Formats: sequence, C-alpha cells, structure tokens
Amino acid sequence: MKIYYQMSTRNTSFIRMHQYLKAIGIKNNKFMLALLDPDLAGIDPHDPNLNAYYKGKVLAECMVNFWYFAREVVRVPDQGGSGKGIPLELHRGNMALFFCSIYNMNIFLELPRQHGKTLSADVRYLHLFNFGTSNSTIAFMHKALDGSKDNLQTLKNLRECLPPYLRMDQSFSRDGKNAKVSDTVLRLEHAVNRNKIITVASARNKTAAQNTLRGKSIPLLWGDEWGFAPYNEIIYLNTVPAFKRAADNARANGAPYGILFTTTPGFLTSTEGIFAYQMKEDAVPFSEFWYDKSYQQIMDIMNSNTKSTFVYIKFSYAQLGKSEDWFREICRTMNNRWEDIRREVLLEWSQGSDNSPFTLDELETVSRLTKDPDSTIEVLGGKFQVNLYGKIDYGRNGKPIDPPIMGVDVSGGYRRDSSAITIIDSKTTKVIGTFKCNYISQIELAKIIVELTQKYMPNVVINVERNGGFGASVIALLKKAGISKNLYFEHKEKILEERFEGPGAIKKTKALVKVFGLDSTKNVRELLMEILRERMDNHKDKFVTKQLYDEFIGLEVKRNGKIEHSANTHDDLTFSYLMALYVWYEGKNLKEN
Repeated sequence: MKIYYQMSTRNTSFIRMHQYLKAIGIKNNKFMLALLDPDLAGIDPHDPNLNAYYKGKVLAECMVNFWYFAREVVRVPDQGGSGKGIPLELHRGNMALFFCSIYNMNIFLELPRQHGKTLSADVRYLHLFNFGTSNSTIAFMHKALDGSKDNLQTLKNLRECLPPYLRMDQSFSRDGKNAKVSDTVLRLEHAVNRNKIITVASARNKTAAQNTLRGKSIPLLWGDEWGFAPYNEIIYLNTVPAFKRAADNARANGAPYGILFTTTPGFLTSTEGIFAYQMKEDAVPFSEFWYDKSYQQIMDIMNSNTKSTFVYIKFSYAQLGKSEDWFREICRTMNNRWEDIRREVLLEWSQGSDNSPFTLDELETVSRLTKDPDSTIEVLGGKFQVNLYGKIDYGRNGKPIDPPIMGVDVSGGYRRDSSAITIIDSKTTKVIGTFKCNYISQIELAKIIVELTQKYMPNVVINVERNGGFGASVIALLKKAGISKNLYFEHKEKILEERFEGPGAIKKTKALVKVFGLDSTKNVRELLMEILRERMDNHKDKFVTKQLYDEFIGLEVKRNGKIEHSANTHDDLTFSYLMALYVWYEGKNLKEN
C-alpha cells in the first residue's frame, strides 16, 4: 500500500514534529503526516457542504489511519470559543504515546500538568471506540470513580466535535427495529460496531480491589492517576490474567489491545505511590530512535527486559516546548506550592524525607541547575541508549582533548538495583554522559563500556566499583576485550607466598600488584561521601543531569550515620558519579593509564 504525506495540512503542530524529527536525524520523520488516499489532501472533513462521496472517503481513511483522524478530524473543545473546537496539538509526548499505542504496547506515561496527557489518551480511545475495533470493551479506571466519569465525558465531548457523519452516536434500524445502546455517565456503547466503554470504581478495601476487574475480558485498559489509585498493586495483579487472555484473542484477530497507565508522580510514602514508581522504574525507557526501527526491532528491545512488559514515556515541560516564562507562570498559578510543583510540573516522585543529608535550599538549587539530556546515542545496536550533556572537544588524533573519566557501579541483581555509568569531563568535572538500567546483564554492561571507549573516547579512564565480585567480573570482561590501559588501578600489597619455618614462624613473601577498580570499603565510602558533600557545597552547577537530582532527593542519613538511598529509591547513578570523581580527587598512577 502506497503512503502519501499531507504536507499541506493546516494543523501546523504536525508539521513542527516532522521538522523536529528531521532536525535530530530521524529518517522516518513524516509518519504523523501519513495519508493513504491522496484525494483527501485538500479536503476539509468539517466542511458542511462536503458531498457523500468525500464523506465516504474520509470515513474510510479514519478507519485505517489514526494519524489522519488525529491530525485532520479531531477538534478539541475550547473554552469561550466558537463551539467548533480547535485542532489537536501534537508534541513529543503524545506523539510517542500514539506511536507506541498503535503497536499495542503497554505504556506508562508521565507528562507535566497542562500538556494534554488525559486529553491525548481520550483521543486515542475515541478513535478505537468509533473506528479502530469492534465487539471490544475498553475500561476506564481512575483513583476515584468521578475521575473515570470525567474522562468518559471528555471522550463524549470530543466525539461531539466530530463532523456529524463521523460521530456514529445515533441508534440505527435493523429489521425495522431501533437498536438501543447505553449512553450514561458510567458507560457508553457504540450503535454500529458494538464496542463498549465502561468506568471502574476505585477500590475501598482489599477484597474490592481483588474483584475490581477480575475475570473480565478487557483487551484495552486505561488507568489514570495510577500513582494515587488505592490498592493499585492488588488490582493490577488480579487483572493481568484475564487481560492477557483478552489481549491474546485480540492479537489473534488483528484487533488492538494494551494497558495504558497515565499519572503524575505519586508519593513514595504511600503504598500505591511505591508500586507505581517501581512499575515505571522497571519499564523500558522510550527512545525517539524507535521511529526509525521496525516493529520487530522494537519488540526485541522490549523483550530483552525480563522485569516488565511496559514502555516508560516521560517528557519534561522544556522537551515539550515550554519556556521558563511558562514555568514561572504555572508556578504562580499553583501559588508557588513547591511540593505540588515538583510532582505535577517537574515530575518528581516525592520521598518527603525528614533526614536528608541536604537542605531544601540545596536541593532546589540543584533542581534549577540540572537538565534533561541534550542528546542520546544508541549502543549495542540500539538496544540501549546513553544520555549526553554538552559536547566533547576532540583533537586532531580523534581523541577527546581532555580525557573523560568514567565511573561504573555494577548491579548485583538484588532489590531491583541498577547498573550505572557516569562520565565526567576531566577539565571541568561536569557530567557529560549517563547510563542506568536495572535489567542489563554484566556482559552487556561490559560491551557498552567497550563500545563507548573504542568509538567515542579511546583515552577515557574507567573506574569500576569492585562490589561483591560483580564489579570484578566486569573488570575481567573489559581486560579480555583489550582495554586494560583504560582501567583505573592502584598498587596494593599482596601476599604471594606463606612459608612455615618452624614453630610460630611463618615467612610471608609480599609484592605490590596492580588492582583494577576500587573496593568500596568503609573508609572509601566515607571518602566518597565527603566528596559528595564538597560538590554540593561548591559545585552544584557540575551535577548537570536531572537523573542525579532524582537520586539526591531520595538519600537519607541512616541511624548509623551512613548516607544511603531510602527503601524505595536508588543511588546507583550517584555512586557511579562518585567513582568517577574519586579518580579526579584521589586518583593514583594516572600517568600510567
């Protein structure tokens, strides 16, 4: 089937997204402008004088082309407007949502306040309800039943803004009898294709949660404000078996399926917030590189994650095109209530710790000085991505002028901890690269380090934490790969031989040997914490990445005085960062590297 592209569309937000993807080097940058019937290029679906022939063509296009529906047909009710509505605005966030949902993926979505998170979900479900499937049930969940009803009403309002010939909201005659369909605040049925949308009440107790959707054949499920839904873990675990059967049936019939969870960050002091947080932590992060990949390539990436079937989509207000003036205005609108601003605008999961090693002013300053990645690079054939901040200056020899320093914290596979890499500029000490993943194997981690070294920074100094043998195994893999010269080492005294020379006399033969990496002993850990304190006191502008800030807000001072992550947060990237800084502050034998 030949695909055309509607470059003449009057919905300029779709053109902007095409131009954005083209600017960042995505080759498949026009999919949101797809048009299957070129006769519709100059046709306005809302033209009241449109004849039956073209109405039929518009309907046929809507049936098979979601992008056309969202771009040309959808109108969003506008307060105080003409009543006809305004076109849907496409941005990086809902473009990713639509792309992944077309592939029937399970999605965990976070977008800042006032960026159409709920509206975009309703647009997608309106298309599925009216055109995209048949004899199917869509369930709307929310932290409260009123929220589910509101989301259903939003969908109805969107349908009301469609051209009359596309609404399909009238009863029809069959054998001379009127077909009656349900249309209430709790439920909606389609008169033609027999689709249903049902709303689900929030659970008031564990028993109710266990039975909320248990055994129901629902291939399409939307849970809004998932981070605040009472008993969300019980609901999810009891829903999954029946959902999977329904999804398998839909897949076999070529029909859409999938779970969507949309939410603003919840509280890590609540059971539901902790469960939702861990869901998004376990999910595969979405990458805009996926637009250039085949369905099978994306599924290979998803299937490499043994912990989750979800993709995690998150975009900040800056990534969605909003300015700092917009941020200041939304802060004023929210009465500068920073706890709410952090969650709803900055997308921070609130720990609410009273024993943080940092003051509130320190954390707020770091928050203002850190940012999202400037770009990303694919590694291991696109299976993973490394975040980049700023740029590396290269000399004529193809090496960075200032050798970068890479710190590596290796996951032991326990408590959902992650393997992490932080790369700093050895001249400025600013963070220039990060990587973090809680399902990567040690072999894959070593391969990423080798690829980064050989491809981008052949003179990097690599410091790996030798924790519990896991770091030692990565070091062994790196040595085997031929980059021993890049590994940080220290000379340590080692006993080579012990010889018995009579009662009570043992002669020990010792020698200085190279020990690659760094053992995280009590003394070393205390030194790393001193380095972190010094950085917070004097170099807040060097942290650069919001990923570090997200870990800082979860750090606690324990009863024994140790600084560690809370029970529900992580510090893996922080320690990879400190492993890099250890080389800068305390490094030995660097001229030999």
